[in-house]
Amino acid sequence: MQDVKPPEIDEDGNALLSVDEAIAMARELVRKKQLKAAAGLLENVIEIAPDNADALSCLGVVRFHLHGAESSVETLKRAAKVAPRHAGIRNNLGNAYVELGDIDAAVNAYDKAIELDPDLADPYCNLASIVKHAGNVGFAEKLLRKAVEVNPEFGVAHQNLAAILLDSGRAREAIDHFWKAIVHWPDKAVPAHFLALAYWFAGLKDVAIDFVKKWADANPHDPQAQHMRASMTGENVPERAPDVYVSKLFDTFAGSFDAKLESLDYRAPEIVGAAVRDAVGADASGLAVLDAGCGTGKCAKHLKPHAGRLDGVDLSEGMLAKAAKLGAYDRLDRAELTACLRARPDGYDVIASADTLCYFGRLEEFAEGAAKALRPGGVLVFTVEAMDDADGSFRLAVNGRYTHCEAYVRRCLAAAGFSVSSCGREALRSENAEPVIGLVVTARKAA
Repeated sequence: MQDVKPPEIDEDGNALLSVDEAIAMARELVRKKQLKAAAGLLENVIEIAPDNADALSCLGVVRFHLHGAESSVETLKRAAKVAPRHAGIRNNLGNAYVELGDIDAAVNAYDKAIELDPDLADPYCNLASIVKHAGNVGFAEKLLRKAVEVNPEFGVAHQNLAAILLDSGRAREAIDHFWKAIVHWPDKAVPAHFLALAYWFAGLKDVAIDFVKKWADANPHDPQAQHMRASMTGENVPERAPDVYVSKLFDTFAGSFDAKLESLDYRAPEIVGAAVRDAVGADASGLAVLDAGCGTGKCAKHLKPHAGRLDGVDLSEGMLAKAAKLGAYDRLDRAELTACLRARPDGYDVIASADTLCYFGRLEEFAEGAAKALRPGGVLVFTVEAMDDADGSFRLAVNGRYTHCEAYVRRCLAAAGFSVSSCGREALRSENAEPVIGLVVTARKAA
């Protein structure tokens, strides 16, 4: 039996650790989420061994989580210089560059990581997120398939691949990858509504309904679970999506929202912007404009040329934070839309709303609020998803959004004192490989 060597003891009775032991202890502290203690220990290691790539790499990651990408990138660059053939360091450096917004540098770092170690799955997955955001969904899918090939237990890659498959109409294959994500990524919850939609669009509607009922029964206070049960079963359908559901939904996806829309050929902001330009005139400027349901600010560049003041309102703090970074808005508020409109009488020349009213069923309150908030002769432009039933009003669709009948939209606007200038049909985006057809409405308040 081999004797175990006792740890060395300093003159104060403290155990002395080797560099490797200290790094291992720091990693254990990271695992326990004791990041400040890990950082202190790693900084001590680097004082003794300034060229230790493992310590530098680990400290770079810890600083990333403690203080953000800017504080970590120089440490990770030092690590990469010390260990130029370490693929994991390049991958972590790529992550830091993404957070800093230096996408070219991030792509170079991920490409280098893949070159150094083609069997490391992480850079394929991270690079896929960038190229998907850029609109190259096919290449993103190829990268994600490579990630799960080299690491079949990579839950994040399975989930991201499943989302692409669902969006592109391959629901049955998406189900398989969603379940692999659940198995291999147990610490993170795969969004249940994605799995429910995958079952539905795979033609397994009974399975989807059973799934959402069990999900809703197990989570009686989860607004998303309750809303999805209503959308799939048609039971207890609310007249509009609850505010808490909308805010939670968009707070959850604020970080990936723009990338997802890019992959869906999203055109609603451009269409709304063109309708506003047609209504006010291409040269019109200096107007008071409200972006109603502004989200991350996708409409801002289309509305700003006409605005002397551009305000935005949304329910999601996460989306508003993204919009604020654009620097395009003069005012941003977190508020329920109809309450905001009622609180600003005669405040605007133009109210524009792209893909917000799909979370409203009844539109009477919105139309009345818009009429109050607009000045005489003011312009209202908005989109809703189209419903083909000419005799209906609105319907909650399986995706959790509402569709509206044109005749009903016109009735609501007329009752609020608007005249409808136009109500055309346009493809707002694609979903499950099919175009989502919307009504693009321009109305004017009486002068």
